[in-house]
Amino acid sequence: MTHMIRAVLLLFTMISSAHALTLAVEDAWEPYANPDETGMSVDIVKAAFSAVGIKVTFEAIPYARLLQEVQAGNYVGGFNVAREPSREDAFLWGREMLFLAQAHYYHYRSRLLEAPSSTGLQSGEKVGVILGYEYGELFHANNRIFKVWGKRHDQIIRMLQVGRVDTVILFEKTANLLLNDMNLQNEVVAAFPSEPSRSYVAFSRQHPEARHYMEMLDEGLARIKANGEYQAILKKY
Repeated sequence: MTHMIRAVLLLFTMISSAHALTLAVEDAWEPYANPDETGMSVDIVKAAFSAVGIKVTFEAIPYARLLQEVQAGNYVGGFNVAREPSREDAFLWGREMLFLAQAHYYHYRSRLLEAPSSTGLQSGEKVGVILGYEYGELFHANNRIFKVWGKRHDQIIRMLQVGRVDTVILFEKTANLLLNDMNLQNEVVAAFPSEPSRSYVAFSRQHPEARHYMEMLDEGLARIKANGEYQAILKKY
């Protein structure tokens, strides 16, 4: 009887482990992903895996480290990773995108940009952006601007406030949240659109279980998009 109980417990442990998963999530893209492992994208990923019977936990780490750790196979996957040509071969990508994040160039109301659009930034403008983030092919190919890299969005907003940069690129939900928190919503305003970001869970090419979980996430995302749960999460933010 003792041996039978041990066998049942071992089987239960194996089954539980097979349905447990830890993903890396960036730690500073409020409100998409917050330092305490909450946020819009976390809610989406958790709901999608729950829809296919998989319990998922998260570890919040800096974005640049996340890319390295996932690529090395230390995590099955991580998010929010922008799917761009420069990243295409580095990771496995599912069919289903987490969301499309709209972004704008923001400037200070008392120091407005002269350029009418992003393609007009050709005069050595200093642009504040986040280290390791992808901002689209046009941005990264523009060698006629100075890219000033910061670690956090509130940091680059402060750079704009004190005149260290001429403009910053912010994603809409991040801008709405932080500019209100910093009481700058009337001073820092959108100038013109930047390239949107297609946010995915990037899965590791080095991890043996990555492809399986990628397929399960695709199925889960399709389910919550069909039953309305996905739209309800977006409305919360």
